Amino acid sequence: MAAFQVDIGILTIRDDENRAVLDAFPDRIGSGVHKGKNRDYAIRFADAGRGARYRIAIVRQPEQGTGEAQDVTRDMLEDVDPSMILVVGIAGGLPSDDLTLGDIVLSTRVHDYTVEARKARGKTSYAIAGGPMAKAVTASIANLAAREAEMGPWTDGLPEKPRVVWNRTDSVYGPKKWARELREKLEGHHGKLSVTRAPIFAIGPIASSDRLVKDPKVLFPWIETARNLLAVEMESCGAYRATRERCAMLAIRALSDIVGLARSNAWTKYACLSAAAFTRGYLKTRPVETRGTGDEGRNPAPAQRTAADDQSEVELDVLYSNLVPLAEYPPRIYSAPATVSTYKQAWAVLRKTRSKARIPSSWILHNNMIHSFTDPEESRLEHIVDAGGIESNPSSEWVMSEDPDRQRLFIQLLNGALRSDLDCKNVWFFSDDKVYAFAGRLEDEPLQYRYQNIRQRSAITVITHYTHQAADGTSYPYLRHLAFAGRFRRIDNAFYLEVTPTYRFTSDGKRKDHFHDTRVSGIKRLERNRAVLSQVRLWNDVLLARLADDEQLLGFAQALSFEYVPKFDVQLVSWEEYPDEDEGDVPNDDGESLQGASP
Repeated sequence: MAAFQVDIGILTIRDDENRAVLDAFPDRIGSGVHKGKNRDYAIRFADAGRGARYRIAIVRQPEQGTGEAQDVTRDMLEDVDPSMILVVGIAGGLPSDDLTLGDIVLSTRVHDYTVEARKARGKTSYAIAGGPMAKAVTASIANLAAREAEMGPWTDGLPEKPRVVWNRTDSVYGPKKWARELREKLEGHHGKLSVTRAPIFAIGPIASSDRLVKDPKVLFPWIETARNLLAVEMESCGAYRATRERCAMLAIRALSDIVGLARSNAWTKYACLSAAAFTRGYLKTRPVETRGTGDEGRNPAPAQRTAADDQSEVELDVLYSNLVPLAEYPPRIYSAPATVSTYKQAWAVLRKTRSKARIPSSWILHNNMIHSFTDPEESRLEHIVDAGGIESNPSSEWVMSEDPDRQRLFIQLLNGALRSDLDCKNVWFFSDDKVYAFAGRLEDEPLQYRYQNIRQRSAITVITHYTHQAADGTSYPYLRHLAFAGRFRRIDNAFYLEVTPTYRFTSDGKRKDHFHDTRVSGIKRLERNRAVLSQVRLWNDVLLARLADDEQLLGFAQALSFEYVPKFDVQLVSWEEYPDEDEGDVPNDDGESLQGASP
């Protein structure tokens, strides 16, 4: 039995699925992260209805596929021992009169089509595995329509539904009969005479395999063996294998596309939100009983028993760090002989070249070699390298290297990638101070940013307008930009970004204000621990925000935190005495309204 137990385990696959689920369950337990024997889990509270609360663990599997899902589910069972596991995310649908994009499918049965056989000039056949959900789960979801009042208005927070395009020649593909039927169904759901409705849910069997199904022809033998399939996906059969006879399991899938219809990123995002919102509502019906009161660990971590003879309970404290783990980086590094000798020559060539290709930030010139996270032939770097000498090597070779020079060069590439990613998030790098700061101008309105603080979402003004009154009565406007100094550190073959919050004062959004150094030193003397922590959380939130898949180079995780038993019964600093630097009438972590103060 696991030392740390939860009621519900939630398995997600894609990053957007995972983030949607995390946003749907913001009430953290302690630090919000549990380090199990095999994996790390986001731990949250969830409303279990009638005043009870679940403890839930959320995990994202690193890769798609049934095998990976089976491994992650097995690890979750060992690490946190949930009473029920939910596979939450998106799936592909089939042409249907009842269901369309954004709707929810709850699995009554998982058909496993992973094992297939192909005979020469013969049809593909399958060794169909899988099976039904547990009887109690199936009975519960079969009666779920009668309990919708308990779920609450779960669709209320969803954004407006995206458009559906099916009348272009490239919008629908597949055999003529399939394409014609698909257009007819879409016309009924999304045509001019249709009425827009909120997502609904339905129960039924789903198909699961290691294959990403886009070709309708692949489905034909599946439909012959299971004519009432509602969705197709790639993970649930793996989770089913791992949970069999061990705990209850259910797949909650929102339809992000329909086989035969060109995929839309807008619908993918919508379906992720729909699945997460439904899951939150579904748990309110309490599909399994809670293991405890759900009140443990609210301030700030789960209570645990000490080894003392009296077995008295103590509260663990949480130590929050400013080390943000680097979770993702480009898989390969490209190296090529340089045709220039200095950075000055390189930039002269790059700027002179007329090309629509971009100039990447993540490249370095060292010992007459260009090293880059971007393939030089796919950017303007091709003008400063010998294209015939381009080599590509796994980034892991640089990450694991013990050569100090190679470590230093890899960090330089990371710095360039970070500048590129943050620039797309309206955060600029200022080389004079070597800091990253929110970008803004005098003529712009003050800028607020909403972020996830320790207990709930908060807001902080990241660009504030001020006026300096000179001795002669002249007024000079200036701006305060929230900023941070970022430094990559290598610890035990892993890389972390050290985030040191600071400020940048400018006269016009770019140039330093004349009294910049004085203002920074003055405000830092007034800073309290809570304000620094809030800014670390803010920057962590900025780093976690995702760009389009083809633009973002780096991915980050939650800043490290550590649970510990206090050795002294002395409170040196009470963070509750010092409010966040949130400005405006916005609730802070304790639900109070705070007003910002001028520096």
